[in-house]
Amino acid sequence: MAALRNTHALEKQAVQMLERQIERYRHDPDLIQALRLHTSETDQQIMPLADILHNHGEDRSLLKDVVTQTAGNVAALVHSVTTDEVLKNLYTDYSVETSAIAADTSLIAIAEAAGHIQDVALLKQSLKEEKAAEAVFAQIVPVTPGYLEREARGAKSDR
Repeated sequence: MAALRNTHALEKQAVQMLERQIERYRHDPDLIQALRLHTSETDQQIMPLADILHNHGEDRSLLKDVVTQTAGNVAALVHSVTTDEVLKNLYTDYSVETSAIAADTSLIAIAEAAGHIQDVALLKQSLKEEKAAEAVFAQIVPVTPGYLEREARGAKSDR
């Protein structure tokens, strides 16, 4: 259950970070669209985790949710004062996503070992959705030249 609560909190943190990024970007409409899609997908992944917890008589950890959501906001704030904010955020988004993939993979192994077959199906669906979230990562290459061009002109290149 601890692993489920942690993964639930990780997904809530991801939503907070993505929402802060969307609020700040203006140069990269394709990136904004990818972030909105990823935020929506992440929101949808939170519910099955909460359902699994509930089905086992557990609940999400409000403290973990608050702490990780605060961490997501702090991460976005820290990056916002850097000149390469958009790049740092993309790197962080990639790291968080790979952590979520690892967490889902581990949760599947835990559920299988415990014989919770109904949970395995939900977790495998979540893992499939995590792996499909390549839209944000696909933006790293197109966003970088735009950042470099703005930086070279001395324009506001952070976002």
